[in-house]
Amino acid sequence: MNRGINDILSNPEKITEILNAFPAKLSANADKIPFTTQITAAYYALRDPKTSIKVKATLAAAIAYFILPMDLFPDLIAGFGFTDDFAVLMLVLKRLGPAITEDHYELARRRLQGDQESAQGTQPT
Repeated sequence: MNRGINDILSNPEKITEILNAFPAKLSANADKIPFTTQITAAYYALRDPKTSIKVKATLAAAIAYFILPMDLFPDLIAGFGFTDDFAVLMLVLKRLGPAITEDHYELARRRLQGDQESAQGTQPT
């Protein structure tokens, strides 16, 4: 994970790639994963201009792990496919807890409930 964070810190344009890839992956898998709210809140924290670059790099690495097709347990394995993604996300959330605010969670809940304004990326104020 640290290597991924360092790679993102030295190539911040990768954050944009991750942000662009996340919505499609979430839409394709939202009904299969129990951590949609948490990962979507992490996505909104990553989009937030107030989030520090170091925190963004860590969040981006966790979200990239979710997005990438190659991981410890392939996502296609029923019952286990997202277990490793969940573990990585929980480690990051534990480490960065305060960086993901209640505003980010509210945006995530609205997004997951289909709120168009939230889906278009409204930022917390």
